[in-house]
Amino acid sequence: MNILDLKHELLDAGLDDVEAPTDFAACLNALGLYNSMQFVLRLSPRIHALMDSIPNGQYDRASISGEAIQAYSTYLHETIHWWQHIGSTSGLVLSLCYPGQTHVSMQQLINVIAAIGPKKSLFKWAETQLLAGVPTLDPVLSQANTAVNNALDVEFYKTFTMMPERAEVLFAHQYFESVGHCYHIAYACTLNLLADFDPNFERMPNQERWEVEFGKLGAAKHIGFYCGSPIVRPPVGLRALYEGQARFIQLQFLTFTTDITCDELKKSGYFKDIYGVAFDKFLELTKAEWPAKIDSPEVALFLLICDLSINPTRGFPFDIGSFKDFILDVDPGTRFAVLCKAVNEKRRDLLNAIKHYSFQEYVEVSNALCEATGYDHPMAALEEISEWPDHLPKVAEIMKERETFNYLRLNLPLRLIYSHFIGFCRDKYEHPEFFCWTGAWMTGVRASKQTEDLFLRHLSLYSDRGDDDGIFARRFPDKDPEGIMRTYNSFYAGLMTYDLTRQWVLQDGPFKYDYSWLTQRRSNEDMAGGVKKIFEHLFGSNPDSFEIL
Repeated sequence: MNILDLKHELLDAGLDDVEAPTDFAACLNALGLYNSMQFVLRLSPRIHALMDSIPNGQYDRASISGEAIQAYSTYLHETIHWWQHIGSTSGLVLSLCYPGQTHVSMQQLINVIAAIGPKKSLFKWAETQLLAGVPTLDPVLSQANTAVNNALDVEFYKTFTMMPERAEVLFAHQYFESVGHCYHIAYACTLNLLADFDPNFERMPNQERWEVEFGKLGAAKHIGFYCGSPIVRPPVGLRALYEGQARFIQLQFLTFTTDITCDELKKSGYFKDIYGVAFDKFLELTKAEWPAKIDSPEVALFLLICDLSINPTRGFPFDIGSFKDFILDVDPGTRFAVLCKAVNEKRRDLLNAIKHYSFQEYVEVSNALCEATGYDHPMAALEEISEWPDHLPKVAEIMKERETFNYLRLNLPLRLIYSHFIGFCRDKYEHPEFFCWTGAWMTGVRASKQTEDLFLRHLSLYSDRGDDDGIFARRFPDKDPEGIMRTYNSFYAGLMTYDLTRQWVLQDGPFKYDYSWLTQRRSNEDMAGGVKKIFEHLFGSNPDSFEIL
């Protein structure tokens, strides 16, 4: 075949059809996965061993084995998932949904537990009150319903944006209102969190004014925005786009300097299941031919369309221009379909436009696609975000914290995620071609010290080890080691608190405390005891005191 004896078992992450829409695998024994509710990159022991075989931790294709190269490609694949969640606008909203479920309803939760005492689940308590005839305008029940509905809407958003094939299940759920409503709530939660960094709304949208506009759409029975509205389902979801983007970048890295054909890769199963869903739909909608090799212009266009699809600009960082077009503007799967159809109907020349993977090609082809669809140019959003540290003092503050990892403990998970998003966008504004076609820039004649530095600058912050399933903080040579560990401890303490709050609001039965995924060095009981204290500090009641309904 050629110099690389590609092995299926070294490239596939072993994905399953999982219930949790933001998990990319059901099993930590997969070769590689990035978990977006734990913010950790995991690799199998075998991949770790192969990565450890690379001399001095440096990548040099001439000096390491083919198996190690393939292991490195799996590491690259999972790093792309980190970038998707920490560096794209869709990923930022998805990542902030988790803390957003707690923060957006914090005051309501405090008021409810003070009024009725600790009861779990809040969802079940509210339903019981309604069935007993308590008016929905009752002050305590109203606040409980607000917290429950916000949490549910975020779950609905995550499910629909990731896997729209489950639309029928959502439609049948008694608490599902509409796609537009759950998207509105998810974006409102995000902006509610970020408002602390721009309290006067100098640069970021003020979501408080959205309520009236979305209310008008619901009252007018505009499709997608009223209860019972038919669901217009996009042909692919964010999960398929994320996996398709990561797989094709991985194959760029592996096959750019080889003679492996796409036919050979297809026959060997590298595009099967979720890995090929988005590309198959790209070929169908653009009416493009199956490409000869991964370095074909059609593949480059596919990756650019993925990049534009997962980076909506309306709602964040720019304000909503047309409320009735909100779903069209921000749903990644819908954007993907619109962009692909525009290629077929208006700009078929773009199928052969990208040959050098250059900055100029990124800008010019993006411009052509945006002119054909009415979407904002990606560079406009990147420029806007890149300017925030220079104009918003509180954003400048978290960027300074990022330099040393000495973050303030107040809302630390938010400060960390947001500062890394802005740092990523600033580098992408200077080098969008690298982040769009990463595999092409990390091998062959394009590989350089600059591309290596760009890659290393945006490695995942947390990962496992080959001999330990726990999570470890990455050590960066230019960061304060003590700050890294303080941040690690506070970050995961925050995540565990979000988890308990989510359980309280939505999940029936006793609280579950399973933190074996975080560390094997402390007992589960010890970890649970710590997070119970934080929860009690926030809400005034220890989880052990809750009445289980």
